Amino acid sequence: MHSDAEAMNRSFGRAYQRLWTANALSAVGTGMTTAALPLLASIKPPSELVLGGIAAAGLLPGVLLAVPAGLIADRYDRARVLVAADLARAAVVIAAAVALLVGSLPGIVLAVITFLIGAGETIFITATQSAVPSFVDEAQLDDANGRLQVADDVGREFVGPPLGSLIFRLASWVPFVADAVSYIVSAALLARLPKAPPAEPSEERPRPTMAPAWAHFRTSRTLVVLAGAMLTLSLCGSAVLAMLVLLVRRQYSLDGGWFGPALTVIACGATLAGVVAGRVLARLSARSAMAAAVALNAASYVLLGTTGLWPIAAIALFAWGFAVTFGNITSIGIRQRLIPTELIGRVMGIFRGALSAGGVIGALGSGLLARATSVGTVAVAAGALQLPVVVALLTGLPRGTRDDHPTSGVDSPDRTI
Repeated sequence: MHSDAEAMNRSFGRAYQRLWTANALSAVGTGMTTAALPLLASIKPPSELVLGGIAAAGLLPGVLLAVPAGLIADRYDRARVLVAADLARAAVVIAAAVALLVGSLPGIVLAVITFLIGAGETIFITATQSAVPSFVDEAQLDDANGRLQVADDVGREFVGPPLGSLIFRLASWVPFVADAVSYIVSAALLARLPKAPPAEPSEERPRPTMAPAWAHFRTSRTLVVLAGAMLTLSLCGSAVLAMLVLLVRRQYSLDGGWFGPALTVIACGATLAGVVAGRVLARLSARSAMAAAVALNAASYVLLGTTGLWPIAAIALFAWGFAVTFGNITSIGIRQRLIPTELIGRVMGIFRGALSAGGVIGALGSGLLARATSVGTVAVAAGALQLPVVVALLTGLPRGTRDDHPTSGVDSPDRTI
């Protein structure tokens, strides 16, 4: 581990290493809470609607706050924004732990907690993605994004959920306390990032507004097509994830304690994607990479919804994790290259809003669809809905390789990916 950290330090620099470590630590805590909240919600019926509502509550901040988060990332020092987001989330989970110590948390309160955590996460992720190009060279973006994605996926899904499921059995409040500790330690690391406050507003450089960000977004066919695709993918992924604990219990006939390991299998695929993404994307066009990732993701959902055998489901979960992470890394790299530095926070906020809007629709719709049909139907429908996305990406994104090109200028985005 020490040698890996030294290698990262030499390759990317200390600032990126601190950002990576902070993301990894906070992701472990978030993973524990991610496992604890559905377990709390699934104890009492009607679990389908409660689970869907809680999942939607976690995504709703992205709809409401993604654009403001982008403005914040462009207007203020991003290191301080990251620290504030961590400390705010720590306060929320500490309050949840105290409430569980003295009583129980009804579904509506769980939804509020999930909403507040999601609000902090929206700001945190937007600021992180906006900060990365400041810490690494453009040629390193895919590798840097991949490493960050691995840190997030391993912590959020590989380490955190099984640990959260385990300590949840000991006491329901413990995962929340552990999550708070992770946020506090993360904030301490992020406080040591180099300060990079934005330039003071002037006649030549006015205070950031959303108008130029919207203009840049609208004039880039690549960004518009990519945003529509990511909205649909988020809808599908949120729908399946919201019902995953019920798939484990009902379709695969496993104990609820296997929910954490199921997330771990997803994280294994995600980890592999994060490790290989930089090398694969150096040889493959982003258009082909995105289309292949979506096609694999669609197949994994259909398999999850049609099989009752847990070994086959495990293969599908692994493929799901790989496909989503590989596609996400590809998408982030496209955006970071095409969006001018001075607009990156705001345009990333637009994307975050699209992702969250799709997620809210998927999470709420999944509960209704599962109650009317079955949880397996939700997964199959999500897979089928992604097939048009593959076509849209192949026909809507421009051909080309991943040649280096400027990250400024409105006309440059559509020449190549």
